[in-house]
Order: sequence, then C-alpha cells, then structure tokens
Amino acid sequence: MNKIAGAIFPVPEKLVRRLIVEKRNVFVKYIARTTKLRIASKNKAIFYASHGSKELVGEGTIQVIEFLTPSDVLQKYGEKVFLDKDELMEYAMQRPGRTLTKKMLVLVLSKLKEYSPHLKYERPITMAGLYLTEEECNELLRQLT
Repeated sequence: MNKIAGAIFPVPEKLVRRLIVEKRNVFVKYIARTTKLRIASKNKAIFYASHGSKELVGEGTIQVIEFLTPSDVLQKYGEKVFLDKDELMEYAMQRPGRTLTKKMLVLVLSKLKEYSPHLKYERPITMAGLYLTEEECNELLRQLT
C-alpha cells in the first residue's frame, strides 16, 4: 500500500476563507472511526470548496491531531477554531442521536495557503474526505505550478 501524504477535506465554500485567510487554523470534523485514521503530523490537509465550485482552494500542514469533544475544542482553542461557537454546536448536534460527548477529529494546521488559481477537481469528495498517496499529492501540487 502506498504511503498516505495527506487528505482532501470538504469545507463549505463560505467557511474556507476563515481557514486560509483569517488563519483560524483549527479544523474540526466528525469521522466514522478514530481507530483507522491514516493521516499523521506533517501530512497535508487540502481543502475542497463544497456546495458549489468543486475546487481545491488551499492547504495546510497538519501539526497536531487530537480527538476532543466540542466543549473541549472550544476551551482549548477558542477563536482559533474555524467554526464559531454556535456553528460548532449546531454541527455537533446535526445528526440524530449524536451527543456533545462524541469526540471529533481536531487538526491544528500551519503553513496555511490559498491556491491561486483554485484547482478544479472533478473526482467526487465524500463528506468523509479523501486520502491522498504521496504520488497523488505530488501530482496535485504539480498542477498548481
């Protein structure tokens, strides 16, 4: 199996700016399983503008990976979280049966940058995201230069 170098995560287009431009560098996401996480520190987190443009819009380098409850995320990272408190709580309760005790994936990012121009990406990206091998990651980066 090829080594994983990063992942593409869908982010609603209206929120991408917070991550890349405002440098609110703490990305949170619920994932199905915490035990089979294949990304690691120093991998790339690439952001896909969902809900419309279907473009890769930027990236960050993963510095820290944690699993925290929404309350713990807010307490530890506060204004650095890319979602506001109300948005985070709404996201946390979006699914029937989910409680505020369920832990979410927390990625603390560095080296945030926006792609200019954005890169059209025709492959479907599920809500869970898409892992990228070193080869796939390098191919994407070549398309940006």
